[in-house]
Amino acid sequence: MDLFGENSDSEVEPFGADLVAPAPMLQARITETTFSGLLDSPIKLHEDLAKGCGGQIWPAGETLTKYILRRYKDNGGLRGKRIVELGAGGGLTGLGIAAACDLHDSELFITDMDAMIDLIHKNVALNGFDNRVKVELLDWSEPIPETIANKPVDIVLAADCVYYEPAFPLLEKTLVDLVGDDTIVFFCFKKRRRADLTFMKAIKKRLNVREIKDEPEYAQHDTDHETYTRENIFLYIMSKKK
Repeated sequence: MDLFGENSDSEVEPFGADLVAPAPMLQARITETTFSGLLDSPIKLHEDLAKGCGGQIWPAGETLTKYILRRYKDNGGLRGKRIVELGAGGGLTGLGIAAACDLHDSELFITDMDAMIDLIHKNVALNGFDNRVKVELLDWSEPIPETIANKPVDIVLAADCVYYEPAFPLLEKTLVDLVGDDTIVFFCFKKRRRADLTFMKAIKKRLNVREIKDEPEYAQHDTDHETYTRENIFLYIMSKKK
């Protein structure tokens, strides 16, 4: 699916196309998931929208987590890596990785804005992962915390971080600041509005951006592609421009 067609700058959409109907308010609850059987035992998450929309599980987060688990859970590919999850909400992707992947000598940072930090801590404790992950405040409007910036980052994970247009420049800067010569970004989002493509066009000018389905090295683990594209979910890899 081509998000960047030749006429993408001049297409006129019907009135209201950029408006997203509000979802019904989710009642606070504990949810369990094995990511369609990729985990032997489920992880548990408090879902709670009291502090913001990041407090519930969203489809792009599930899509990204399943891709990472298929790619890394059986091969030790995350050993010794420094991994940062951006805009983690309740910490879904980071917790899934902590549950199934070999993180020997690794650092896994689950990050978000201040409003989500308590929920992340609660979910880390709920799963007993206090010794497997690090919870870090990472405000996109502020410099990268020294605990993360003091060494190169190998992998950045971001799911459904494209939803609030005024924050697009902040997200772009954060990604560029995190990406070093050998950093890989796994970036997944659900297209809800035409404005979402504004971010993708901007980040393409700063980083190399490719759909995972087009990369032989990555596509073999992308077994859900046909399913999630029907839901307007897109999965990319990003890296530094050489």
